[in-house]
Amino acid sequence: VGAGPAGLEAARALSLRGYDVALAEAGTELGGRVARERRLPGLSAWGRVADYRAYQIGQHPNVETYFESRLTTADIMEFGFQNVAIATGAKWRRDGVARQHVVAMEIDSNMAVYTPDDLMAGKVPQGHIAVYDDDHYYMGGVLAEMLARQGASVTLITPSAYVSDWTNNTLEQAAIHRRLVSVGVEIQLNRGVTQIGADHVITNCTYTGATRPEPCDAVVMVASRVGNDQLYLDLMAQQDDWADAGIRTVKVIGDANAPGPIAWATYAGHRYARELDMPDIG
Repeated sequence: VGAGPAGLEAARALSLRGYDVALAEAGTELGGRVARERRLPGLSAWGRVADYRAYQIGQHPNVETYFESRLTTADIMEFGFQNVAIATGAKWRRDGVARQHVVAMEIDSNMAVYTPDDLMAGKVPQGHIAVYDDDHYYMGGVLAEMLARQGASVTLITPSAYVSDWTNNTLEQAAIHRRLVSVGVEIQLNRGVTQIGADHVITNCTYTGATRPEPCDAVVMVASRVGNDQLYLDLMAQQDDWADAGIRTVKVIGDANAPGPIAWATYAGHRYARELDMPDIG
């Protein structure tokens, strides 16, 4: 259930092991998060994660793909699949919970707060935008660039000492910083966001705690993600009925289980396929 990196790789690897696979996708295209993120500045090459697997499963007659198929618990119980993998992905949090905030941030309801999911769905704010990046991977910098290229005045605020800190590991960080400066993004490093008002955010120094207001028309919250695991939880609540429905196993994989990088989600799908029906070796 779900045709993102985990679902696609699970379907591909399961087909090679001889399983008959039904791949149910709620949307109209394969790829999940990859299908959305590949359209962002600088990320088009990531489309290969989906393209390769879409081609591979297209070569195997034992894989059937179903689009616009948002399955419910009742659907799955009725179909009677023997093994069910829930790969329904994750969504970005709107409440600020991530590294700086372990509980929801104070947010004035009059401020427009957007998540990366909103922007990738075409809901793009205008005016002076504060991008709060407490994710520290690539999304904050990518969205700041996208907004600036579309004419917004962008201030990127991050508690880290670097923009898109994680990209130090891939030797891209300096180039990303220069690229953001070149498109007019104002960068505030070593500053967090303590609260969001009706027309501003309150930022704080990560070293001294000193605060100051930053006026803005909207906030893009790049915090953490939470797995879309409700379908899995609903199926687990009906475990006593699995046998009657012909279901042997149900497992949640990829971002639905633990949101992480695309590579981790892909590996989770592959591991699921490799381990299915295999004996435990302790």
